Amino acid sequence: MIIKKLTLCNFGVYAGENTFIFKGKKPIVLVGGMNGRGKTTFLEAVLLALYGSSSFAYSESKQKSYTQYLRSFVNRSESNKTCSIELEFDINNEVKENYIVKREWNTITKITKEKISVYKDSSYNEFLTNNWPMFVENILPSALSSFFFFDGEKIAELAVDNTNVQLKNSIRSMLGISVLDVLSNDIMRNLKKTNKEAEDNKNSEGVQALREEKEKAIEVLASIDAKIEELSRKLVEGSDKLERLHQLYTAKGGDAIDRRHETVKKRASFMADLSGKESRLYELTANKLPLLLVKDLIRDIKLQATDEHSDMLMKQVAVQLDGLYEQFEAEYTGEAKASLKFINYVKEQVNSDQSETIYELSDQALFQINNLVESSMNNVANEARNILESKKNLEKQIRELDSYLSLDINDKDLQEIHKQIKVTEQDIIDYRVKMLELDRQRSAANSKVMTITAEFSKYVESYLSTAELRDSSDRTIKYSNMALNIIENYKVELQKRKTDILADTITDCYKKLANKKNLIRKIVMNSETLDIQYLSEDGKEVPKDSLSAGEKQLMVISILWALAICSRKKLPVIIDTPLSRLDSLHRKSLITIYFPNAGEQTIILSTDSEIDARYYKLMKENIGDEFTLNYDETTKSTTIESGYLIGAKI
Repeated sequence: MIIKKLTLCNFGVYAGENTFIFKGKKPIVLVGGMNGRGKTTFLEAVLLALYGSSSFAYSESKQKSYTQYLRSFVNRSESNKTCSIELEFDINNEVKENYIVKREWNTITKITKEKISVYKDSSYNEFLTNNWPMFVENILPSALSSFFFFDGEKIAELAVDNTNVQLKNSIRSMLGISVLDVLSNDIMRNLKKTNKEAEDNKNSEGVQALREEKEKAIEVLASIDAKIEELSRKLVEGSDKLERLHQLYTAKGGDAIDRRHETVKKRASFMADLSGKESRLYELTANKLPLLLVKDLIRDIKLQATDEHSDMLMKQVAVQLDGLYEQFEAEYTGEAKASLKFINYVKEQVNSDQSETIYELSDQALFQINNLVESSMNNVANEARNILESKKNLEKQIRELDSYLSLDINDKDLQEIHKQIKVTEQDIIDYRVKMLELDRQRSAANSKVMTITAEFSKYVESYLSTAELRDSSDRTIKYSNMALNIIENYKVELQKRKTDILADTITDCYKKLANKKNLIRKIVMNSETLDIQYLSEDGKEVPKDSLSAGEKQLMVISILWALAICSRKKLPVIIDTPLSRLDSLHRKSLITIYFPNAGEQTIILSTDSEIDARYYKLMKENIGDEFTLNYDETTKSTTIESGYLIGAKI
């Protein structure tokens, strides 16, 4: 994915229309500006264009609703209260595809409504417009977006925070081991079915009862942890959570199902129109359309008949002249011979100009053939061309609707999302009542999980050791429980293997960037908790608090770089204020090693104190595009100029 253009209209400090056009062939794009000039606004604009209300920039903002978030960006200095962002990018997966997504809204009315339009290869695409959240999740899941678009000033704390749920959830999303959960659920369903067939087996009932009790305890603990996380991160109010679930419902294709009947009706209407066009084309073919094949011959007939008609009129005129001359001679007293000579001259000219008579068409026939050549045939040709063009468009629209109707949508996911919507509506009512009880409930729930897990493990071990001689139901229960235990162990081992690869990649990235190469020899990750530890040369843990602010930031950049590498997604990287906490040596490492290799396209939003003249020269050979954000105190707005920080003597 390569960003080609970003257009901001009355967005934040960008008054009027301002466009970033990226044409460079080198990986780095450098956008320079002082604080408050619109660098962070650039990053938020890209996130908003792609994700809308699912953008992590919105979830981390202080706005109480998505509507307030949109209104906060409308430039106040412009009389035009309409605001828009338009992002154009290319995706090259064997075949290059171009996409443009545009969002626009205004503050003219009290109700702010966002309009989204999506274009694919320069053509408006109704399906993508209606299902953009689902499409963009396939390109870059929102859970992974913070790996590629981040603020350098806000990430240093992640290096010392083992409880950062956002980072851990993103890592789990990247590891992708959900297929094992599906397998476990299938075995559980089979196990419950088998247990119904062996109701008189007390031992199997005991295993299942303990398992259900354990799972129930784990679910209760997970539910409480989720609520504590919501409180700790101060998520937006319940109504915003409900809004996001509706967005997710749309992203999974819910609206596409709702509109399926309407799409079928529209296709039937198009088919009826197509049939009508074809019928009319047959009518034209059976009437005047074939005459276009001999159009030149008919035109020649028309010209010959017109000449014959003119000759006939001249003959009639000559006959009339004889009668008029006799009347003139009788009444005129002067010399009339000259007039007679003139009349004879006219007759001679008429006789000499006469062409051979071929068709002898009547006036009506001549009128009809003239109308055929001048009007009817052209009208028939134009109508036939219009019908063929309309027929082509209708066939294209029918093919597009057929592709929409063939869309594979996961009904199970939609049902689960719908269920979550209902649960969330109830949670909004119960929210304040349960807040004070959460800490006490978690302590009790955690103790219960630990107790029932130990009891369950001991019971299963005893049960498996004596299950060899039981009937087929008992064997099924035995091997099902064995399979579940194996899956649990395999899940841990698989996650360990992937986390080891991720940890090794983080170590490699850090060693490429770090100045104190002997301080941290290896970075390891706990396969179950996903906590990160830093080990020294002698294998001892390096306290995270001992890292400087710059080293913390460098460590997190190494983590994000490694996550981007392991995700195997070829996506642009946008970094806002990347060097604020780094010393000169660490800055040089980032500039010469990380920036050129962070992604296919690396957009850096920097001040002149971060990327100064010296660092600019180090980066120059890898820079494809440069921009400067200039702020006008009079208009309170920012404009874009080519070149990096014009006037900074670089």
